[in-house]
Amino acid sequence: MMIKSIKILLCGFFLLTGTAGIYAQPPSWIVPAALRFVSNPDDFFYNLHLDNVDYSPSRPDKRVELRTNFLPTTLPLTWLNLNGKVRMLGDGGLSPWVPQVDLTGAYGRIIMLDILPSLMDDEDDDAPEPSMTNYSLGMTLAKSVSRETSLFAGFHHSVVSLDIVLPESDIIEITDDVTLEELVIRRKDNILITGISNATGENRMITAYLGYGFNYNKIFSRIAWKRKHLEMGFNIYPEGLLVVHPFLGWRWNF
Repeated sequence: MMIKSIKILLCGFFLLTGTAGIYAQPPSWIVPAALRFVSNPDDFFYNLHLDNVDYSPSRPDKRVELRTNFLPTTLPLTWLNLNGKVRMLGDGGLSPWVPQVDLTGAYGRIIMLDILPSLMDDEDDDAPEPSMTNYSLGMTLAKSVSRETSLFAGFHHSVVSLDIVLPESDIIEITDDVTLEELVIRRKDNILITGISNATGENRMITAYLGYGFNYNKIFSRIAWKRKHLEMGFNIYPEGLLVVHPFLGWRWNF
């Protein structure tokens, strides 16, 4: 029963890292990385989730921002994702000391995992059915310290869930009344963010922030260069399977 689940996870890992089917002889790092992935898949998926979420504040002259990562999540990972911010209160709107207040949310889903069972289906048996969803909700506060520079901080709740539904033939009967029909890998974390944003020109900005997850004592950071629509940068996960995650994103402001 567990062999198929491991096969699903390994195939998902190779697809996500873009190495499946490329090398006749896989690089030496593939097997240790795959074993680390299987032993701790929630952290790997959680890091990818953090790639998709932008915790920096929205532009002070706009009310709404929508954002999506297209590399390396939507392409080639088929991880569809959308990150939204709504400015509820402007910097100094009520009084000079009141900061900008943004409400933020994000949602994503890996489409490849939804179709993997049909690709791996045996002739005489069904395959496990995996699915991966993630979301984030939170609030970000920002305060200008000069015409170009602002400091920000926020608190966010993130959830990443990987579910594997076992086929009927592989269901484990523990007792007459208790059976194991589904494997659930779920990570929930409450994250504190603090960072700085600096405008370098019209529709140009550099942001950097440091994040800390209280539930898992997780530290991560991001540096991003933003244009009117394009965003590029990298995340750093000191204890991650892949320490540096470059990314490209696209955003719209209204």
